[in-house]
Formats: sequence, structure tokens, C-alpha cells
Amino acid sequence: MTGRAEVVTERPFDDREMDRRIMAVRRGMQKVGVDLLLLTDPHDIYYLTAGRELGGLMQLALVIPDSGEFGFAARAVDVVAFVAHTGARKVFPYRNHEPAENAIVEALRSYNVSRPRIGFQPGSPTLPITVLDRIKALIPEARWVDTTRIVWDIAAIKSTQELEHQRRAALINSQALDRAIRSIAPGVSDNRIAAELIAGMLEAGSHPIPHFNLATGPRTAVVHATYNDRRLEADDIIHFEFTAARFRYTAPLMRTCTLGMPHPAAKRLNAAAVEAVDAAIATIREGITSGAIDKAANDVLERRGVRQWHYHRTGYMVGISDPNGWALGHIGALRQDDPMVVRENMTFHLPMVLFQPGVAGAGLSETVRVTATGVEVLTSYSRELISL
Repeated sequence: MTGRAEVVTERPFDDREMDRRIMAVRRGMQKVGVDLLLLTDPHDIYYLTAGRELGGLMQLALVIPDSGEFGFAARAVDVVAFVAHTGARKVFPYRNHEPAENAIVEALRSYNVSRPRIGFQPGSPTLPITVLDRIKALIPEARWVDTTRIVWDIAAIKSTQELEHQRRAALINSQALDRAIRSIAPGVSDNRIAAELIAGMLEAGSHPIPHFNLATGPRTAVVHATYNDRRLEADDIIHFEFTAARFRYTAPLMRTCTLGMPHPAAKRLNAAAVEAVDAAIATIREGITSGAIDKAANDVLERRGVRQWHYHRTGYMVGISDPNGWALGHIGALRQDDPMVVRENMTFHLPMVLFQPGVAGAGLSETVRVTATGVEVLTSYSRELISL
């Protein structure tokens, strides 16, 4: 790439890594015959530029041409952050009172392509259909092509540098969970446990963390429940699902603890979850299908008689996170009858948690990297029910 200015913040990746990604995307553009790629998914923009701390769901767009500098259109305040993180100089800011489509169209037209074929991402959260319609009206000569998966299929395969960030996040998780568990005692609030978990992640080197789940007592039987200033009682279950982040890269971890006498249902559910995760890990390798991995896990649950308490998929892709969560299931997931073939250096979270309504919830997860012959388990913590 050309035209970079000075980057004045920490850099998660070097120039070679970022250039490799752009070149891979351009090869994808050539295959489908598009002149310009309009990207509006915040994950994809971060993946190709390392631009971060941008304005949530406000309209922003990255334009990738077949050669030369990329262009970036966004609110003026977000352009300031983007330039600091990326060194980009081809930027198209708009003020809050101005229509975003004008800046995006200016970025597209700056490449002087007559009758361009433009790849775009229908359904992107930062490109409402009304804004897209106005962009199309301003470039009536353009032809539009759905290119949603061009970046997704490249980003699905993690590089050496990405994997290092995920391994570091996994290490931080173990240190933080140790600290949070030490705070568990009767009368302690789940907010206090969450505070210790957060402090443990940040002090061990995490960057801003995504939203996480930490449920206690009866709330563990509720899917995606989290801390709510509830005070622990004797024989409570405590369920953690969280991740640290390094430059927004994650390695989620889930574990279940019991305070006092282990709940019989929690013991049964956790034991089934352990075996199901082991079965999934034993099945994963390059070339296997998503559906085969899901079946291996669910066969265990059927045999143990707890399949009815498993409401979700066996796993989903992880990598880049945002404040709202770490799941990249829209790129790839391990689910029933799914024909997707897993490839080396894909990374998946395997959240095997079982919820028996009104009784208990328990389980565990691992984050894994697919290898040619199996997996590398990135996370590291005892898989047994943790009794305190």
C-alpha cells in the first residue's frame, strides 16, 4: 500500500501483515469482477485497517480499489481516530448534521471509475437500507454486487500475529478467573465477583473487554444471565463466561463453580458438558464438516439424557470482538447439518453449557485453533466442576 502517514498509536500488526490482507481481498475482488469494494461491517474495517475506537453504529465506510490507497468515509470525529490508528490520508469526513451518503459517494467517485461494479455488504448494521438506497441513487451508473463473504472468508483463517493475540487473551483469562474465584464467599455480591474478574483481566494486560456473563444461584438456569448485585448463598452455583481482549482479539472461556455442597443437577450437567467438549475436540481437524463436529458433541448429550437442555450450537468462530460480544457466528459456526468445512487456523469457541429451567445451569467451554490433524486448545483451566 502507498500513501500512509505516521501512525501515532499502538500498532496491533505490522505493514507486511496488513498488506497481505489487502492483497488477498483484491484477489477476491478480481474473481468476482468488481472494481471497488464498499465495506461497512465494523469488524471487516478493523481487520483490513486496524482502525479502532470508531463510533459504534454510525455510518462509516471503507472503499478498497483494485490498486492504490483505500478510502475511508465517516464522521469527522471518527476520521480523527482512524487516521491516528492507520496513518490513512485518503479520508472523507462528514459532520453530524450532514448526510453520510454524500461522503461515501465522494469516496467512491474519487477513484474515477466509469460505470463501476461495486461490491457491498447488504444487511450491514452500519449501512441501513435507506442510506444504501440514497447512495445508489447518487451513482445511478454503478452496478452492485453482493460481496459479503470476500473479507469473511479471508478473516476466518487466522495469521500468526492474530493467534498470538488470542493466546495472550487466553492466558489473561486464566489469571483473572483465579482472582475472581478467590473472592467467592457467602454474602459476597456477584457484582463484587465481576469487579474482581474485570480487574484481574485489566491488570494482567487485557485491553477493553466485551460484555460477559456471570450468573449465580437460580440465575444460572437462565441463558445469558449475568451479574445483578445478587448476594451469594450457601450451595450456590456460579457460572462464568467471559474473555479478555488483546487488540480486540479474544479467546472466550466458560467455567462453573459451586459454593458449598455441589448441586446434583450441576454435577450431572457439567459432567455431560465436559464429555461433549472432549468429543468435539477429538473430532475437529482440517477437512471435517461443521455438522460432523456438532453431531459428535450432541451424540454424547443424547447418550447422557441431557440433550434437551442444550439449546444452541456446539461452537462458533471467534477472533475480533466488539464491546457487545465476541461471537463471529455469522462467519462460521459448528451446528447441526452444516456443510461448512473447517480449515487450519480457524478458531472456534465451544460453549457447552446446559440449562435446566428452574433447576440449574452448568457447563464449560474452550477456545480452539484448528490444525491439520486436530486442535490446539488455546484456553487452559480445569474442566472439572470447581467446588469451593
